[in-house]
Amino acid sequence: MVVNAVISAPAYGATGLWIDSLESEFGWSRTQLSIAFSLGQLEGSIAAPIVGYLIDKIGGKKVACMGAMVSAIGFLLLSQTVPVTESRENWLDPTIFYFSYITIMFGVTLGGWIPMTVIINNWFSKNRSLAMSIGSVGFSVGTFAIVPLLAILISSDDVGWQATAIGLAIFFPLLLVPITKIIKNTPEEIGEVPDGKVSLGRVENKVGASIPTEANDFTLSEALREKVFWYIAIGHGASAMLTSTMMVHLILAFKHQGISLQTAAFIWGIAMGIGGVSQILGGFLGDRTPKHIAVCIFGCVQAIGVSIAVLVTNLWMAILFSIVYGIGFGARAPITTSMRGDYFGRKAFGKIMGVSAMSMMLMTMFGPIFAGRLFDLQGDYKSGFLILALVGFIGSLIFLLAKKPTSPEKV
Repeated sequence: MVVNAVISAPAYGATGLWIDSLESEFGWSRTQLSIAFSLGQLEGSIAAPIVGYLIDKIGGKKVACMGAMVSAIGFLLLSQTVPVTESRENWLDPTIFYFSYITIMFGVTLGGWIPMTVIINNWFSKNRSLAMSIGSVGFSVGTFAIVPLLAILISSDDVGWQATAIGLAIFFPLLLVPITKIIKNTPEEIGEVPDGKVSLGRVENKVGASIPTEANDFTLSEALREKVFWYIAIGHGASAMLTSTMMVHLILAFKHQGISLQTAAFIWGIAMGIGGVSQILGGFLGDRTPKHIAVCIFGCVQAIGVSIAVLVTNLWMAILFSIVYGIGFGARAPITTSMRGDYFGRKAFGKIMGVSAMSMMLMTMFGPIFAGRLFDLQGDYKSGFLILALVGFIGSLIFLLAKKPTSPEKV
């Protein structure tokens, strides 16, 4: 949870803050600046299968350490962002920003959600959804606690966005200490099994050899042949597209609609705080109800929350947005992830997550550019947010088709 919070919040949760600062300083358009996030998502979609392979090969802990260091390099590059052409309208002008954000997103892909999810999946079976919800709540906790602080630092005349980026570059390597000292890739590494302790003796610390094959374990090729794999990937991608759009544009949209930057960041933090509480609720319900139905309902609620965002012109409407969006986003997230563990098992979970994330991230790169382009053309976010909300709502309905597949050994 802590790793997810610290790695994801400055990169994902604070995207709007970086964009606002660079827009003010260099005059770049929302479309230009949104490209950086989407390029990062494209890079993440390409890297995700490789990350999944590395996790299954050397363990999520080592991969997460690599991610922390790559993220530090990315924020150092971000602090050096300057225009590279004489025209602020040239889409190549923010090239340094593009390159830095691609590096940051690669670090987050290596160090955050995918390796931490694989590790949690290795440790829990009976209460997998609840366990994943507690781990995944890191993104919400990080956004709630870190993004408002970053807003204060970035908007401060004494600190600013460049010094804040340098500070993050110095801070990220410190994550290596808790990652290496506390996290274990599998329970078998310390003589335990998922959900309960037994006397196994310490097994050899080789990730592939330390996870016994179970009856419901799918190989990657077996999972790819199941229609449900693609139903989950498309449904998850549609909801994640809404998340990526909100991360990039929500603070900017609220500022455009008359709310101050600091207040907008605070409201976004509140939404993620509510999302964090809702993640625990989603984890609890995910272990006790049909997952495909629960994730459909909460995905639709998230889409409704996005549509409410266009109506926000005062604090009360902002709070309503925070409640509706936070509940939908938060409860949906852990159930969607734990479905894959329940459906496809542990043995090849890293590879399965990596390939699934690849298709998901391709969808998440579309939303921010689409919303930014419509803003530049129309002067507001209304059409962009409503169209994407409709796509997210329809995508969530696809989960109704995502029923649990038959285990390969039972076919």
